[in-house]
Amino acid sequence: MLPTTRRALLAGAAAVAVAVLAVPPIARAETKAFDIAIKDGKVVGAKSVRVTRGDRVILSWTSDQPMKLHLHGYDIERTVGPDKPADMMFDARATGRFPVEVHTHEKDKGGHGHAALFHLEVYPK
Repeated sequence: MLPTTRRALLAGAAAVAVAVLAVPPIARAETKAFDIAIKDGKVVGAKSVRVTRGDRVILSWTSDQPMKLHLHGYDIERTVGPDKPADMMFDARATGRFPVEVHTHEKDKGGHGHAALFHLEVYPK
């Protein structure tokens, strides 16, 4: 017969193993890819996309003029331009509606500007 402490440890380990095996596997996240074109400072087509929490997201940007884009909430910045497409690739972990803004640094106009260009909407599973 096993000592009480060892028996309790084995029983606890067995309970943990059963609990782990009983949990269904996490569904593999989908990859959602979007091509977004900017012309004359505005997005051509849809101004937002919807994904589900856990999805792998790829926002592929092109623009006819150079600009710095910032996805708020995920804190991703990319510079895009006529000869410089840019990708924002990330896992959608936070839910909500997140703007992609153009960040400008116009010293002659008093400094720093933000203009919402696009929105990422992340829904819970």
